[in-house]
Amino acid sequence: MKTTLTSTMKPTAAEVAMNETKHNTNPKPQPGSPDFTSRRRFIQTAAALGSLAAVPASAAVDDTGKDKSRTAPNQPLAQDYVVAFRVPHKHAVMGPAMAVLPDGKYVAAVEIKDYARNTLYIAVLLSQDKGKTWEKVCEKPWASAHLFLYDNRLYMFTRPTSGNGVWVTATSDEGRNWAEPVEVIKGIPAAGHAGVVVRDGWLYCAITTVKKMGAIACNLGKGLLNPEAWIESNLAEMPIPDALVSGSFTDGLGAVHMRTVEGNIVDVYGRMLLIARACINHYGTQNMAAVFDLKNENGKLTLTFTQLYPLPGGQNRFHILWDEPSQLFWMASTYATNSQDLIHAAKRFPDYKPSPWHPLREDRRILMLSYSLDSLNWFQAGCIAKAEKMNQAFNSPILAIDGKDMIILSRTSLNAGNFHDADLATFHRVRDFRSLAMDIQPKV
Repeated sequence: MKTTLTSTMKPTAAEVAMNETKHNTNPKPQPGSPDFTSRRRFIQTAAALGSLAAVPASAAVDDTGKDKSRTAPNQPLAQDYVVAFRVPHKHAVMGPAMAVLPDGKYVAAVEIKDYARNTLYIAVLLSQDKGKTWEKVCEKPWASAHLFLYDNRLYMFTRPTSGNGVWVTATSDEGRNWAEPVEVIKGIPAAGHAGVVVRDGWLYCAITTVKKMGAIACNLGKGLLNPEAWIESNLAEMPIPDALVSGSFTDGLGAVHMRTVEGNIVDVYGRMLLIARACINHYGTQNMAAVFDLKNENGKLTLTFTQLYPLPGGQNRFHILWDEPSQLFWMASTYATNSQDLIHAAKRFPDYKPSPWHPLREDRRILMLSYSLDSLNWFQAGCIAKAEKMNQAFNSPILAIDGKDMIILSRTSLNAGNFHDADLATFHRVRDFRSLAMDIQPKV
């Protein structure tokens, strides 16, 4: 029996609260809803708002000369989410993936943790109406998922629940059935493909041991399901200078064993970089990323640590995506507000008893959209979505572009009790996302 979840389901009280902000008393839907009517015309306020609007007034006029609608700068761009998947009791969403098929349908793959059985599985979802409704079309006993469309065929990077390595499978019927996965890289304990690059007939993606980063590449001419087409790099480690560590934090999820994970490969005008999530000082130091240089010289893949670089939301999984029409990189990442607990959250909320793995200083409430020329220096486009409570979250986002819109799949914690063991995968749409960017191309 297939399951279809839509935004027209009767929301729980917590869902209603998460879809509102304390200062939003407007009963109308947020931008992204088909029924949205703007609270204000951006063209009328761009001059007054200036740099706060993060977009020139000229960008507020489309090809037909009509004014574009835009949300107020202090309101989320896509708070009106659709519940794509809700986990059963004692389950958690661990990571989402999403792709847009050539016919415009969306396929998502959600990694689920079954705590009762202590195992993982993948739920594959399909939307045939641009994300308004989703149906579960299959489940697979695999762990980890990243979707990649190549030559009109959809592929998934995955692995067995009890094994290591990188495995690849493919579907030709919108995710309903999948080929038997093929092990293309042996021995790597964890996959980390957040963003991939195709260049000169090669596909590149990141891998991780959770302490060290690596990269793998496939000669596409030989086929993604052919192990002989794949090569792997050396493993490289991110150092942590003493100057980046302030105080000593002993709480924080995964902080003991994680250092660099979930890397993005980007091609910056011919230079390939691997930019990875950096877990520093039990998340006491946030908004940093590890930057590595990646080279493919005659079929030999080499990865070298280059530097630590400030990146907003770099402490959690982020996704970087190149957009050809705007000639910009776009990124979704989660901002923190209390990384060293300087606001004394425990005193503010004395009745809340977080576990050592889910401290109040490691919040994941605010999901942001940014843009960049070089994938290092980022400008805010706006907030995608914001949760109200410190134990709720919008995080681990996956981006995809559908025409003029940016679509996002989020690992979302609403009623899970903590920000990590998410109970939802939520779908968001930022309409006309390119109009959010200022013209930052250099001129002389």
